[in-house]
Amino acid sequence: MQTYCHHVIRSLRWPGAVTIAQSGRKFTSVYIGNGLKKGQVCFHPELPPEVMRDPVDLEEQPEPTPLEEPIPEPEVVEEEE
Repeated sequence: MQTYCHHVIRSLRWPGAVTIAQSGRKFTSVYIGNGLKKGQVCFHPELPPEVMRDPVDLEEQPEPTPLEEPIPEPEVVEEEE
C-alpha cells in the first residue's frame, strides 16, 4: 500500500527554512530568508569616512643631471696610530 503522507518541518532558529518529507524516503529542504537567525540583530554597516581632498601640487623642480652638477670627491680619512 502506497502512502501519500507528507511531513513539513519548519525551523524555529532560521525563519524561512522548511524541510518536506514524503513517506520517509524522499525529502527536500528549502530556505527562503535573509540569512539572519531568529532574534539576531540586523546588520547595518557604518558608512566609510569621507574621501580626502587631493593635496596641493608642489612646484616642479628641474631634474639634477650629472652633466650640470659636479661630482663630489670622496673624503679620505686617515687613521691615527
